[in-house]
Amino acid sequence: MANHEFSKQELLDKAEAYCARAEHCAADIRRKLFEWGANADLFDEIVEKLYSNDFLNDTRFCHAYVHDKVEYQSWGRLKIQAGLRALQLPEKIIGQSLVEIDEACYMKNLRNLIQQHRSDTEDKQLRFLLQRGFTYEEIKKCK
Repeated sequence: MANHEFSKQELLDKAEAYCARAEHCAADIRRKLFEWGANADLFDEIVEKLYSNDFLNDTRFCHAYVHDKVEYQSWGRLKIQAGLRALQLPEKIIGQSLVEIDEACYMKNLRNLIQQHRSDTEDKQLRFLLQRGFTYEEIKKCK
């Protein structure tokens, strides 16, 4: 927690600046507000202002999250979905974001992971890929 006590306006300004640097969700903002020592009574009010000023947008965040997890971390749909659910985002938005995954890139990532772990036993490789969030059917399709 912070040693300095911030006013409501200072907290809002800090939250806006934080959101301006990268996409975040309401859970991220609540965590930051807690770190900054904000009174819990202000959390919802600040988050609502961020939504109304379009600093927070669940759809935009989900699309960015899905893109980054597929593109940079080679996660499968199941792991991405679990990550978004953990952030308490609406199921409808999660579903829409997952549908828009670039299938060619997704399958290329899976093939690359299979290739990188080809020296593992088949069981070990399968466990690794399942933990990355790929379904058994997707894995078998690529082998």
